[in-house]
Amino acid sequence: MYIMKQVIIVTGPGGAGKTTIAEMMEMENGYTLLDGDHEDTKFFQNGGQWLPENTENLRKAHRKILGKTKEMVDQGNKVVVDYIIFGLYRDFFEMFQEAFGDDLQIIVLFPSIEESVVRDKERECWTTGEERIQAVRGEFEEIKDILGKDKYIDTTGQTPEQTFRIIKRV
Repeated sequence: MYIMKQVIIVTGPGGAGKTTIAEMMEMENGYTLLDGDHEDTKFFQNGGQWLPENTENLRKAHRKILGKTKEMVDQGNKVVVDYIIFGLYRDFFEMFQEAFGDDLQIIVLFPSIEESVVRDKERECWTTGEERIQAVRGEFEEIKDILGKDKYIDTTGQTPEQTFRIIKRV
């Protein structure tokens, strides 16, 4: 069940529609958008968040995103975090769960690999690339039972508006 909580993390592989859905939540539901990908870029100017040698910087980036989210909530905002995460997924979700408890909703947008790759190539901003899409998708598959299958939305063949209605409807 998707319930509009105080903090919503919208995540998934590249090309899943995270930014589009997060922006819709911002415009239509009054959320403040926190772009996690932008925040972690400050730690990874050349990318490579997922590389083993960058694990400590990824942890720092995750703590920074959590800290910024807490600040925004403390200022009275509802926050939607748009973030691909790029590793240490379980740790990231556990930090947020510990901080926000029942006020946290996690939504994993999860189109097919083929659709993610097409969407990734068609967008105007940076692209993730097929190899990283497959890797991230596999990493999200590994934690599906831990997060709960109900948190995953197969957006294959859906417009952003259709996906947004599914999120709002339930």
